[in-house]
Amino acid sequence: MDEFKVGLEIADQYNALEKTCRQITENAEQIKAFFKGNGKSGWTFIGCGSGYTLCIAGAAVAKVHAKKQANAIAAGDLLLNFPEHAETIKDSLFIVPSRSGSTSEVLKCIELARHAYKTKVVSLCTKENATLAAIADLNISLPWAFDEATCQTRTITNLYVALMMIAAIVSEDKDLVEEINQAVAVGNSFINAYAKSISDFTARTSFSRVIVLADAELEGIAREGMLAFIEIARLPANYFHVLDVRHGPIVLADKETLVVMACSPHNVPLQANLVADLKQTGSKVVVVSDQPEETWHADMHVAIPVYKQMCVRGIPLIYVIQALAYNMAVKKGINPDNPPGLKPWIQLKL
Repeated sequence: MDEFKVGLEIADQYNALEKTCRQITENAEQIKAFFKGNGKSGWTFIGCGSGYTLCIAGAAVAKVHAKKQANAIAAGDLLLNFPEHAETIKDSLFIVPSRSGSTSEVLKCIELARHAYKTKVVSLCTKENATLAAIADLNISLPWAFDEATCQTRTITNLYVALMMIAAIVSEDKDLVEEINQAVAVGNSFINAYAKSISDFTARTSFSRVIVLADAELEGIAREGMLAFIEIARLPANYFHVLDVRHGPIVLADKETLVVMACSPHNVPLQANLVADLKQTGSKVVVVSDQPEETWHADMHVAIPVYKQMCVRGIPLIYVIQALAYNMAVKKGINPDNPPGLKPWIQLKL
Protein backbone atom coordinates (compact mmCIF):
# COMPACT_ATOMS: atom_id res chain seq x y z
CA MET A 1 0.00 0.00 0.00
CA ASP A 2 2.80 2.41 -0.89
CA GLU A 3 2.03 3.64 -4.41
CA PHE A 4 0.68 6.98 -3.16
CA LYS A 5 1.06 9.17 -0.07
CA VAL A 6 -2.38 8.10 1.13
CA GLY A 7 -1.28 4.47 1.14
CA LEU A 8 1.88 5.27 3.05
CA GLU A 9 0.00 7.34 5.61
CA ILE A 10 -2.65 4.66 6.15
CA ALA A 11 0.09 2.08 6.71
CA ASP A 12 1.94 4.37 9.14
CA GLN A 13 -0.99 5.31 11.35
CA TYR A 14 -0.26 2.91 14.21
CA ASN A 15 3.38 4.02 14.41
CA ALA A 16 2.09 7.56 14.81
CA LEU A 17 -0.53 6.42 17.33
CA GLU A 18 2.17 5.09 19.64
CA LYS A 19 3.69 8.58 19.76
CA THR A 20 0.28 10.20 20.24
CA CYS A 21 -0.62 8.02 23.20
CA ARG A 22 2.79 8.62 24.75
CA GLN A 23 2.53 12.39 24.25
CA ILE A 24 -0.87 12.65 25.89
CA THR A 25 0.05 10.31 28.74
CA GLU A 26 3.16 12.36 29.49
CA ASN A 27 1.03 15.52 29.65
CA ALA A 28 -1.87 13.98 31.57
CA GLU A 29 -1.47 16.12 34.69
CA GLN A 30 -1.38 19.35 32.68
CA ILE A 31 -4.48 18.27 30.75
CA LYS A 32 -6.39 17.35 33.92
CA ALA A 33 -5.46 20.62 35.62
CA PHE A 34 -6.58 22.69 32.64
CA PHE A 35 -9.95 20.98 32.30
CA LYS A 36 -10.56 21.15 36.05
CA GLY A 37 -9.85 24.87 36.18
CA ASN A 38 -11.31 26.11 32.89
CA GLY A 39 -14.48 27.46 34.52
CA LYS A 40 -16.89 26.21 31.84
CA SER A 41 -19.52 23.53 32.40
CA GLY A 42 -19.81 22.13 28.88
CA TRP A 43 -17.60 20.99 26.03
CA THR A 44 -18.31 22.08 22.46
CA PHE A 45 -16.35 20.47 19.65
CA ILE A 46 -16.03 22.52 16.45
CA GLY A 47 -14.51 21.62 13.10
CA CYS A 48 -15.04 21.42 9.35
CA GLY A 49 -15.29 18.42 7.04
CA SER A 50 -13.35 15.52 8.52
CA GLY A 51 -12.71 17.69 11.56
CA TYR A 52 -16.45 17.87 12.15
CA THR A 53 -16.83 14.08 12.01
CA LEU A 54 -14.16 13.94 14.72
CA CYS A 55 -16.21 16.45 16.69
CA ILE A 56 -19.22 14.13 16.56
CA ALA A 57 -16.99 11.33 17.82
CA GLY A 58 -15.43 13.48 20.53
CA ALA A 59 -18.77 14.70 21.83
CA ALA A 60 -20.12 11.15 22.04
CA VAL A 61 -17.08 9.94 23.97
CA ALA A 62 -17.23 12.96 26.30
CA LYS A 63 -20.86 12.24 27.15
CA VAL A 64 -20.31 8.54 27.83
CA HIS A 65 -16.95 8.60 29.57
CA ALA A 66 -16.42 12.10 30.96
CA LYS A 67 -20.14 12.55 31.77
CA LYS A 68 -20.01 16.00 30.21
CA GLN A 69 -22.63 18.12 28.52
CA ALA A 70 -21.03 17.90 25.09
CA ASN A 71 -22.01 19.07 21.64
CA ALA A 72 -20.56 19.02 18.14
CA ILE A 73 -21.12 21.97 15.82
CA ALA A 74 -19.85 22.34 12.27
CA ALA A 75 -17.75 25.50 12.26
CA GLY A 76 -19.42 26.72 9.08
CA ASP A 77 -22.82 26.38 10.74
CA LEU A 78 -21.61 28.24 13.82
CA LEU A 79 -20.13 31.01 11.68
CA LEU A 80 -23.30 31.51 9.65
CA ASN A 81 -25.72 31.10 12.56
CA PHE A 82 -23.80 32.26 15.61
CA PRO A 83 -26.83 33.69 17.49
CA GLU A 84 -28.74 30.42 17.06
CA HIS A 85 -26.06 28.52 18.99
CA ALA A 86 -25.71 31.02 21.85
CA GLU A 87 -27.32 28.83 24.51
CA THR A 88 -25.12 25.89 23.54
CA ILE A 89 -21.77 27.66 23.58
CA LYS A 90 -22.03 30.47 26.13
CA ASP A 91 -20.87 28.31 29.06
CA SER A 92 -18.78 25.89 27.06
CA LEU A 93 -15.13 25.13 26.43
CA PHE A 94 -14.18 24.78 22.75
CA ILE A 95 -12.29 21.63 21.74
CA VAL A 96 -10.90 21.82 18.22
CA PRO A 97 -9.32 18.85 16.40
CA SER A 98 -7.51 20.05 13.28
CA ARG A 99 -4.89 18.91 10.80
CA SER A 100 -3.87 22.38 9.61
CA GLY A 101 -4.89 24.75 12.39
CA SER A 102 -5.60 27.26 9.62
CA THR A 103 -9.22 26.70 8.61
CA SER A 104 -10.88 30.10 8.31
CA GLU A 105 -14.31 29.16 9.68
CA VAL A 106 -12.79 27.63 12.80
CA LEU A 107 -10.53 30.60 13.55
CA LYS A 108 -13.36 33.10 13.03
CA CYS A 109 -15.69 31.14 15.32
CA ILE A 110 -13.08 31.21 18.06
CA GLU A 111 -12.74 34.97 17.63
CA LEU A 112 -16.51 35.46 17.88
CA ALA A 113 -16.89 33.17 20.90
CA ARG A 114 -14.03 34.77 22.79
CA HIS A 115 -15.48 38.23 22.19
CA ALA A 116 -18.98 37.18 23.28
CA TYR A 117 -18.28 34.66 26.05
CA LYS A 118 -14.54 34.67 26.85
CA THR A 119 -14.45 31.11 25.53
CA LYS A 120 -11.38 29.04 26.28
CA VAL A 121 -9.97 26.79 23.57
CA VAL A 122 -8.25 23.40 23.50
CA SER A 123 -6.46 22.69 20.23
CA LEU A 124 -5.40 19.28 18.95
CA CYS A 125 -3.29 20.12 15.92
CA THR A 126 -0.96 18.14 13.67
CA LYS A 127 0.69 21.09 11.92
CA GLU A 128 3.55 22.79 13.69
CA ASN A 129 3.44 26.57 14.20
CA ALA A 130 -0.24 26.70 13.21
CA THR A 131 -2.39 29.73 13.99
CA LEU A 132 -4.85 27.61 15.98
CA ALA A 133 -2.08 26.23 18.17
CA ALA A 134 -0.77 29.73 18.86
CA ILE A 135 -4.12 31.14 20.00
CA ALA A 136 -5.31 28.11 22.01
CA ASP A 137 -5.34 28.16 25.80
CA LEU A 138 -4.13 24.56 25.71
CA ASN A 139 -2.52 23.07 22.63
CA ILE A 140 -1.74 19.40 22.10
CA SER A 141 0.66 19.13 19.18
CA LEU A 142 0.85 15.90 17.14
CA PRO A 143 3.16 16.72 14.21
CA TRP A 144 3.99 13.07 13.44
CA ALA A 145 0.32 12.57 12.51
CA PHE A 146 0.26 15.30 9.83
CA ASP A 147 -0.91 13.99 6.46
CA GLU A 148 0.72 15.44 3.37
CA ALA A 149 -1.90 13.95 1.06
CA THR A 150 -5.03 16.03 0.62
CA CYS A 151 -7.23 13.22 1.97
CA GLN A 152 -6.78 12.68 5.70
CA THR A 153 -6.19 9.18 7.05
CA ARG A 154 -3.37 8.91 9.61
CA THR A 155 -4.32 12.37 10.89
CA ILE A 156 -7.91 11.26 11.48
CA THR A 157 -7.02 8.14 13.43
CA ASN A 158 -4.58 10.03 15.63
CA LEU A 159 -6.95 12.90 16.39
CA TYR A 160 -9.71 10.38 17.13
CA VAL A 161 -7.52 8.55 19.63
CA ALA A 162 -6.32 11.84 21.12
CA LEU A 163 -9.91 12.90 21.78
CA MET A 164 -10.62 9.57 23.48
CA MET A 165 -7.46 9.84 25.56
CA ILE A 166 -8.41 13.32 26.77
CA ALA A 167 -11.87 12.16 27.86
CA ALA A 168 -10.31 9.18 29.62
CA ILE A 169 -7.69 11.28 31.41
CA VAL A 170 -10.14 13.95 32.55
CA SER A 171 -12.57 11.32 33.85
CA GLU A 172 -9.76 9.10 35.20
CA ASP A 173 -11.17 6.22 33.17
CA LYS A 174 -8.27 3.79 33.41
CA ASP A 175 -10.17 1.04 31.59
CA LEU A 176 -10.57 3.23 28.52
CA VAL A 177 -6.89 4.23 28.55
CA GLU A 178 -5.90 0.57 28.84
CA GLU A 179 -8.07 -0.54 25.93
CA ILE A 180 -6.85 2.30 23.71
CA ASN A 181 -3.27 1.26 24.39
CA GLN A 182 -4.15 -2.37 23.69
CA ALA A 183 -5.70 -1.45 20.34
CA VAL A 184 -2.66 0.62 19.38
CA ALA A 185 -0.22 -2.11 20.46
CA VAL A 186 -1.78 -4.70 18.14
CA GLY A 187 -2.33 -2.23 15.30
CA ASN A 188 0.55 -3.13 13.03
CA SER A 189 -0.23 -6.83 13.46
CA PHE A 190 -3.84 -6.05 12.54
CA ILE A 191 -2.70 -4.29 9.37
CA ASN A 192 -0.39 -7.19 8.50
CA ALA A 193 -3.27 -9.63 9.00
CA TYR A 194 -5.78 -7.79 6.80
CA ALA A 195 -3.98 -5.57 4.27
CA LYS A 196 -3.74 -8.30 1.61
CA SER A 197 -7.24 -9.64 2.33
CA ILE A 198 -8.71 -6.17 1.84
CA SER A 199 -6.69 -5.66 -1.34
CA ASP A 200 -7.81 -9.03 -2.71
CA PHE A 201 -11.44 -8.39 -1.78
CA THR A 202 -11.41 -5.04 -3.56
CA ALA A 203 -9.71 -6.53 -6.63
CA ARG A 204 -12.43 -9.16 -7.09
CA THR A 205 -15.43 -7.07 -6.02
CA SER A 206 -17.30 -4.52 -8.08
CA PHE A 207 -19.21 -1.67 -6.43
CA SER A 208 -20.07 1.89 -7.39
CA ARG A 209 -21.63 3.18 -4.16
CA VAL A 210 -21.08 2.61 -0.45
CA ILE A 211 -23.18 2.54 2.71
CA VAL A 212 -21.43 2.70 6.09
CA LEU A 213 -23.40 1.46 9.11
CA ALA A 214 -22.49 2.04 12.76
CA ASP A 215 -24.05 3.13 16.04
CA ALA A 216 -23.44 4.81 19.39
CA GLU A 217 -19.92 6.20 19.91
CA LEU A 218 -18.89 4.95 16.45
CA GLU A 219 -21.16 7.37 14.58
CA GLY A 220 -18.54 10.09 14.15
CA ILE A 221 -15.73 7.86 12.93
CA ALA A 222 -18.17 6.01 10.65
CA ARG A 223 -19.22 9.33 9.13
CA GLU A 224 -15.53 9.95 8.48
CA GLY A 225 -15.45 6.56 6.77
CA MET A 226 -18.20 7.78 4.47
CA LEU A 227 -16.04 10.80 3.59
CA ALA A 228 -13.04 8.53 2.97
CA PHE A 229 -14.93 6.68 0.25
CA ILE A 230 -16.10 9.96 -1.27
CA GLU A 231 -12.71 11.68 -1.22
CA ILE A 232 -10.23 8.84 -1.74
CA ALA A 233 -12.20 6.53 -4.04
CA ARG A 234 -14.56 9.22 -5.42
CA LEU A 235 -17.58 7.03 -4.83
CA PRO A 236 -21.02 8.17 -3.64
CA ALA A 237 -21.32 7.12 -0.01
CA ASN A 238 -23.76 7.45 2.87
CA TYR A 239 -23.74 6.79 6.59
CA PHE A 240 -26.71 5.43 8.55
CA HIS A 241 -27.38 3.87 11.93
CA VAL A 242 -27.33 0.09 11.67
CA LEU A 243 -30.99 -0.88 11.93
CA ASP A 244 -32.13 2.45 10.46
CA VAL A 245 -30.91 1.36 7.04
CA ARG A 246 -34.15 -0.62 6.71
CA HIS A 247 -36.22 2.54 7.21
CA GLY A 248 -35.78 3.96 3.73
CA PRO A 249 -32.08 3.81 2.79
CA ILE A 250 -32.26 0.12 1.89
CA VAL A 251 -33.89 1.17 -1.40
CA LEU A 252 -30.39 2.28 -2.47
CA ALA A 253 -28.90 -1.16 -1.84
CA ASP A 254 -28.31 -3.33 -4.90
CA LYS A 255 -25.62 -5.34 -6.66
CA GLU A 256 -23.54 -2.17 -7.13
CA THR A 257 -23.52 -1.40 -3.39
CA LEU A 258 -20.84 -2.13 -0.80
CA VAL A 259 -22.06 -2.09 2.80
CA VAL A 260 -19.48 -1.74 5.58
CA MET A 261 -21.07 -2.58 8.92
CA ALA A 262 -19.56 -2.04 12.36
CA CYS A 263 -21.25 -4.79 14.36
CA SER A 264 -22.26 -4.29 17.97
CA PRO A 265 -21.71 -6.99 20.60
CA HIS A 266 -25.34 -6.48 21.65
CA ASN A 267 -28.42 -8.05 20.04
CA VAL A 268 -26.36 -10.00 17.53
CA PRO A 269 -29.30 -11.91 15.94
CA LEU A 270 -30.95 -8.64 14.87
CA GLN A 271 -27.76 -7.62 13.11
CA ALA A 272 -27.24 -11.03 11.51
CA ASN A 273 -30.76 -10.82 10.08
CA LEU A 274 -29.93 -7.41 8.65
CA VAL A 275 -26.81 -8.77 6.94
CA ALA A 276 -28.97 -11.48 5.35
CA ASP A 277 -31.50 -8.88 4.18
CA LEU A 278 -28.76 -6.71 2.68
CA LYS A 279 -27.28 -9.66 0.83
CA GLN A 280 -30.74 -10.38 -0.57
CA THR A 281 -30.52 -7.00 -2.35
CA GLY A 282 -27.31 -8.11 -4.07
CA SER A 283 -25.12 -5.86 -1.92
CA LYS A 284 -21.65 -6.95 -0.89
CA VAL A 285 -21.31 -6.80 2.89
CA VAL A 286 -18.13 -6.32 4.93
CA VAL A 287 -18.56 -6.73 8.68
CA VAL A 288 -16.14 -5.57 11.38
CA SER A 289 -16.90 -7.65 14.44
CA ASP A 290 -15.63 -9.53 17.48
CA GLN A 291 -18.13 -12.34 16.83
CA PRO A 292 -17.27 -15.59 14.99
CA GLU A 293 -17.21 -15.36 11.20
CA GLU A 294 -20.04 -17.88 10.80
CA THR A 295 -22.35 -15.51 12.70
CA TRP A 296 -22.64 -13.19 9.74
CA HIS A 297 -22.29 -15.04 6.42
CA ALA A 298 -20.93 -11.77 5.03
CA ASP A 299 -18.78 -11.34 1.93
CA MET A 300 -15.86 -10.37 4.14
CA HIS A 301 -15.43 -10.66 7.90
CA VAL A 302 -12.81 -8.55 9.67
CA ALA A 303 -12.22 -9.91 13.16
CA ILE A 304 -11.28 -7.46 15.88
CA PRO A 305 -10.42 -8.11 19.54
CA VAL A 306 -13.14 -7.89 22.17
CA TYR A 307 -13.18 -4.29 23.42
CA LYS A 308 -15.59 -3.39 26.21
CA GLN A 309 -15.41 0.29 25.26
CA MET A 310 -17.43 0.84 22.08
CA CYS A 311 -15.37 3.82 20.94
CA VAL A 312 -12.16 1.76 20.85
CA ARG A 313 -13.67 -0.37 18.07
CA GLY A 314 -13.45 2.73 15.91
CA ILE A 315 -9.65 2.42 15.73
CA PRO A 316 -9.60 -0.79 13.64
CA LEU A 317 -12.85 0.19 11.91
CA ILE A 318 -11.45 3.33 10.32
CA TYR A 319 -8.36 1.47 9.09
CA VAL A 320 -10.57 -1.09 7.32
CA ILE A 321 -12.59 1.65 5.64
CA GLN A 322 -9.53 3.67 4.61
CA ALA A 323 -7.89 0.56 3.16
CA LEU A 324 -11.01 -0.36 1.19
CA ALA A 325 -11.29 3.17 -0.19
CA TYR A 326 -7.60 3.34 -1.09
CA ASN A 327 -7.56 -0.01 -2.85
CA MET A 328 -10.65 0.91 -4.84
CA ALA A 329 -8.99 4.17 -5.91
CA VAL A 330 -5.94 2.26 -7.14
CA LYS A 331 -8.18 -0.25 -8.92
CA LYS A 332 -9.99 2.60 -10.68
CA GLY A 333 -6.67 4.11 -11.76
CA ILE A 334 -7.17 7.43 -9.99
CA ASN A 335 -4.74 9.43 -7.86
CA PRO A 336 -6.10 9.42 -4.30
CA ASP A 337 -3.57 12.00 -3.10
CA ASN A 338 -5.08 14.97 -4.91
CA PRO A 339 -8.82 14.72 -5.62
CA PRO A 340 -9.93 17.41 -8.10
CA GLY A 341 -11.54 20.44 -6.48
CA LEU A 342 -10.54 19.45 -2.94
CA LYS A 343 -8.00 21.47 -0.97
CA PRO A 344 -6.15 20.19 2.11
CA TRP A 345 -7.75 23.00 4.12
CA ILE A 346 -9.96 25.97 3.35
CA GLN A 347 -9.02 29.60 3.84
CA LEU A 348 -11.77 32.14 3.18
CA LYS A 349 -11.72 35.92 3.04
CA LEU A 350 -13.60 36.79 6.22
